[in-house]
Amino acid sequence: MEAIIIIGVYCLIMGSIVLFASGLVSYFFPKIHVIFILAASALAGLLASFVFDVGTLFAIIFNIIFSGLAVALGRFGRYLKNKTDVEPESILH
Repeated sequence: MEAIIIIGVYCLIMGSIVLFASGLVSYFFPKIHVIFILAASALAGLLASFVFDVGTLFAIIFNIIFSGLAVALGRFGRYLKNKTDVEPESILH
C-alpha cells in the first residue's frame, strides 16, 4: 500500500514538473537539442528516484517519456506559431 502511495505522489509531482519545465524550455529555447532536454530529464529522474525511494529505471523512463511528450508539444506549438505569423500582403499575392 505504501508503494502505491509513494509511486502515485512521485508520478503527480515529477510528472507535473517535467511536463512544465521541458515544455517551457522547448518552446522558449528552440535551439537546445532534444537529446540535451531528455538527458537533463533523465538525470532529474535519477536524482528524484533516491529522494522518493522509487525504482531508478522506472523514474528515468517515466521522466524521459513525459519530457519527450512535452518537447513534442512545445515544438508543435512553435511550429504552429511560425505558420500563423504571415504578412497580410503575402496572402493577397
